[in-house]
Amino acid sequence: MRSVLARLAFWGLVGFSLTGCGGNGTALPTGGLPNNNGGGSVNVSTQNPPGADIAGVLIDGGIVATAKYTGTNTTAADAQSANDAGTDPKTEGSGTPPADPLGSHLITFNGSGVPQVIFAYSGALPALYYTSTIPGQIQPVDFGAVVLYATPVTPGATAPATGTPSVAIELTGGSNFSSYDVRSTCGPLAAKGATPTGGLVRYVCALPAYGATSGTTGTVTLAAKTATAAAITSVYNVDTNIGNPRTANPTGSFVPVSGAKLYFELIYGSPTTTASTGNTVGVDYVYAEAGTH
Repeated sequence: MRSVLARLAFWGLVGFSLTGCGGNGTALPTGGLPNNNGGGSVNVSTQNPPGADIAGVLIDGGIVATAKYTGTNTTAADAQSANDAGTDPKTEGSGTPPADPLGSHLITFNGSGVPQVIFAYSGALPALYYTSTIPGQIQPVDFGAVVLYATPVTPGATAPATGTPSVAIELTGGSNFSSYDVRSTCGPLAAKGATPTGGLVRYVCALPAYGATSGTTGTVTLAAKTATAAAITSVYNVDTNIGNPRTANPTGSFVPVSGAKLYFELIYGSPTTTASTGNTVGVDYVYAEAGTH
C-alpha cells in the first residue's frame, strides 16, 4: 500500500482498524494494543500493511439468475454453465479471497463491427476501496486489482476476427459533472490453487489508485505467483481515447465508491465482423483483491 499508515503498521508503531465502506458487507477486526496495556512500556503487535489483511470482495459469482451480462455493442445472450473456477485460497501477501458459488456464465455473442466486443454486467458493484482509520486520519486503501476467470473464445461458424482477443474490464461511475471511465487490460496469471473446469483461465486486471485523475494512464506489472507463470503487465486508462468508451468525456477522478458499472470486454486487433454469430465465452468468479495478486 502506498500510505503512511501502512508503513507505520508494518514497523509496529501503530495499531489500526479496517472497515469496508459503501456497504460491501465486509469488515476487519480492530487492531490495537494487546493485553489491555494502557501505559508505560508495552508490546505493540506488528502487523502487515493493510492490503495484506483486507479480504477480497465478490463482484460476480457466476450465477446468471442473480445478474447477467448483456451486449452493449452487439447481440449477446447469457446462460448458466456448470463450469466453475473454484475458490482461490489465501496466499502470503494477500487477503482471503471470497468464496465462489458453483457455476459460471456462458455468453453467446455476435461480432460488433469494431475491435471491441463489450458486455455490461447487470449486478450491483460494491465499493472498491476500504478506509483505514487511526485518530485524526482517514485514508483510502486501494483494491489494487480485479481478478476474474474467463474461457478462450469458441468461434461459431465464422470467427469474429483473426487472432486471439485481449481480455479487459471497464469501470465507469461518478456523476454527470464528475465521471470516470477506466479500462484495464487483464493478463492471464496462474491460479493460486483453484482447479477451474471447462477451460476457465485466471486473469488479473490492475486498477488505478483511488483518486487517479481523468486523463491518467498507467502500466502496472503484477508478479507471477508460481515459477511457471510469467509476470503480466496490465494497462489502465482514465480517458476517452480507449476505443468505444462507455462514458463520454469523463472529467472526474477514479472514486469507485458506489453506483459503478462493470463491463467485460474482448479486444481484437482488427474489427470484428457482424456476420460472425454463435461465438461463446465463459466468465466466472470476478472479485476485487488487495495485496499480492
